[in-house]
Amino acid sequence: MVNSRKYILPTSSTPELHLRCRLYSTLRDRPRQATMLTRCSGYSRTALRFPVPESLFEEAAVQPYIHNCFVTVHEGSHIYQFCIFFKRHLRLRANLLLSSGDRKFRGDAVVMRIGVNNPFIVNMQGRDNTLADFIIHQ
Repeated sequence: MVNSRKYILPTSSTPELHLRCRLYSTLRDRPRQATMLTRCSGYSRTALRFPVPESLFEEAAVQPYIHNCFVTVHEGSHIYQFCIFFKRHLRLRANLLLSSGDRKFRGDAVVMRIGVNNPFIVNMQGRDNTLADFIIHQ
C-alpha cells in the first residue's frame, strides 16, 4: 500500500494546529472525537497542513508505519472528502469498532476532513462525525 503523506520537521518556528478528527481506537468501545497535532508550512490561511497521526496511535514498537487513503462521499449535490489514517498488523490489538463477523481489523484508525475550497485538512464539524462513521464501516 502506498503512503502519500508528506512530512514537515518540527522547529521552534513551525506553526502548529490541533484539528478535530474521529478516532477509532483499540482501547475504547466507542469512537470519539480527538484533536490531532497538525504542522503548517506557514502562518497564512492558505498554508499547507501536515497532520501527525503518530500523536494519536498506540503500539509504535509493533507497527511504526501508518497508511492513509482518501475517500470522497457524494450525497445529493454535496461532496465531502476525507483522509483516513490507519495502522494494520497481525500483532496489534483487535479493534472491535472496525471488526465485523469473521473479519477482524487489528489496529487504530482516524478520519480527518479535507476542505472543499482548499485541498488540505480542516476541522471536523456538524455531520462529519456521522459521515465518518458511515465511511469507516464501508
